[in-house]
Amino acid sequence: MGTGSSGPPQKRALFYVFDAGTGVGHLRRLSSIARQLQGRFSCLVVTGHRAAAHWFVPEECEYVHLPSWDSLLEAKARYWGREPFVAFDKRRAIRLRREILRGVVRGFQPDAIFVDHLPLGAEEELSTILKNTRCRKYFVTRGVLNETEDLRRLILGSKAHHYLMTQYDRIFVAADSKVVDFARQYNLPPELRAKTLHTGYVAQGISPELIARARADRGLGDDDVWVVASAGGGQMGERLIAGCLELASKFKNVAFDIVMGPRSKLTWPDPHRTVIVRERLHLHKEAAHMPYLNASADLVISSGGYNTLQEALQGKANILCFPYRTDLRDEQYQHAVRLQRFVNLKVSVDLSELEGLFARALRELGRHRRADRRDELDRAGAANIERIVLADLGIEPNPTGARR
Repeated sequence: MGTGSSGPPQKRALFYVFDAGTGVGHLRRLSSIARQLQGRFSCLVVTGHRAAAHWFVPEECEYVHLPSWDSLLEAKARYWGREPFVAFDKRRAIRLRREILRGVVRGFQPDAIFVDHLPLGAEEELSTILKNTRCRKYFVTRGVLNETEDLRRLILGSKAHHYLMTQYDRIFVAADSKVVDFARQYNLPPELRAKTLHTGYVAQGISPELIARARADRGLGDDDVWVVASAGGGQMGERLIAGCLELASKFKNVAFDIVMGPRSKLTWPDPHRTVIVRERLHLHKEAAHMPYLNASADLVISSGGYNTLQEALQGKANILCFPYRTDLRDEQYQHAVRLQRFVNLKVSVDLSELEGLFARALRELGRHRRADRRDELDRAGAANIERIVLADLGIEPNPTGARR
């Protein structure tokens, strides 16, 4: 444990990011918590995401890039039309990643480990690390789960339940309990309810001044309408992005920023540029400043991912959601529907409705904002987690509220 040049001793926190899904939401959420803790803690993010880690892990923190599941597992590599980077069967591939991770944990010697989404990791690669590492362990969940992925079993079922019971100190639900009561929704047993805390939503804070600057940098006046469209990391969101490009071609008086995403299979039209400007359309291959775009827009179109919604709620944008998971039992649809009580938000799983809902949203811009109740939502999740973890580790909170 280092002491630094001044101030109280600095603890170490390791953040293990789930990266076996379709997007980068888990990375964005844990990076926001790391940003909050950095200073009192030295924060190390461990992930298989490559370029996205460079964007979203705060500069004051550090990250370790593990071989990604997309590169290790043959089935995942095949989706991207390539061979695994090493010719291992699945068992050896999992062991490789587990051993690298074990070395990182042994070298860093964390005082706290944060794990997102699955308590044991995608392939149970965390099981021995959780058992053998003596430190505080925190499981972080976004609150609303995909019901079609057997997540109840993977997160709360037999082996995961045992680890949540015996290895984890707390379960942080990164959502407002007014939107979802996690313990009640998933019928948690008393022993898990006892360690479950709703922290409020976790998102990068973006001030009104930064929003005003983003709009000015985009060259927008007070009467301009700005639409920002994305589909998470891009994977499975290609049809929504194609639909938004059609909207941009028809509504030429509207400023569009459309982000394909780092995991999109759409063909990028110019390999020498990352942004293509066509009149009022800015088409991005990827966007490191995505949170600022979402927070500054008048209308956000998305697949309904957790982070995009939270970023849009930082500003005043109305929201259109077209989940790429079209089963109404899944998280994107369920979460969006629950947020409609507080936010001017429309949700549909039928992309043929995109143009009609978009035209209606343009007409309604500004009309219903007085009824928007987004300010009632608890969005101080990262600060609340910091307060709880400091207390767990016996660290006095900084009386000024400032981070070291």
